Amino acid sequence: MGQRGPMKAPTKLRLINGRGEGRDSGGRKVEKEIGFERDKPRMPSYLPEGAKTVWKSVVETLDGLGILKKVDGPSLEAYCTAVWQMRESMKQLLEEGMTVETSQGVPKPHPAVAALKAARADVHTFARDFGLNPAAEGQIQGLGEDDGDQEANPFAIGD
Repeated sequence: MGQRGPMKAPTKLRLINGRGEGRDSGGRKVEKEIGFERDKPRMPSYLPEGAKTVWKSVVETLDGLGILKKVDGPSLEAYCTAVWQMRESMKQLLEEGMTVETSQGVPKPHPAVAALKAARADVHTFARDFGLNPAAEGQIQGLGEDDGDQEANPFAIGD
């Protein structure tokens, strides 16, 4: 059986959302992370042009947060390819319509409808994993100075 509850955010994101040096948003100490080398993965040359555009945009954003590592390449590739597939499926549906006729003349959903649905599910999954959905974006506050205003916080840990 899988683990319960939400997936644990990367240490760097917990610190960005935290309250001071080495503390998460709840004021708890953040344990040291595994010593992955933080560096952006290399973009595969065989990606379709649309997926390359997504790659460049996502890598620029995530690299700026310092959370990318080289081993993220395959997952990032899958995300970028899924976004490209989603867009290509939508273009095809806009050009050809949502239905096609069978050999008997009966309308049925265009095959691109299923492709679009599958690609959207993949995009959603990978976006959540990389923290790229709107809910995750709203939780990233950026690193700032600790103003020391812990007196009004009933959950603050005392010194």
